[in-house]
Amino acid sequence: MKNLFSSWEHLVRRMESDWQLPGQYPISAYINDLDARDQLQISMGTLTDEAQAELSALLAALDARFVHESVPDEAGELRPWLKPSSGEEPHGFWLRKPRNHPW
Repeated sequence: MKNLFSSWEHLVRRMESDWQLPGQYPISAYINDLDARDQLQISMGTLTDEAQAELSALLAALDARFVHESVPDEAGELRPWLKPSSGEEPHGFWLRKPRNHPW
């Protein structure tokens, strides 16, 4: 679970720094990071109530930062590439794109 959280946090930090190394973050990495966020949500159910509360607070802060650094993908620009590994239709964060993206 720590790796999933780290992936999500790393994505948010990259977005906040305007992708310090443009071109070094392929869209496939973005997909993996969105998948990691989905897996975090699923994994929350396996935690104790105390651990869930603590992680929920951290995730809420990261999620808010992600929302700040992204915009709704209303035109579906990224839709052809953004497909959750779960096979579900894109939802939530999958329907947003970075305000400034490196690809």
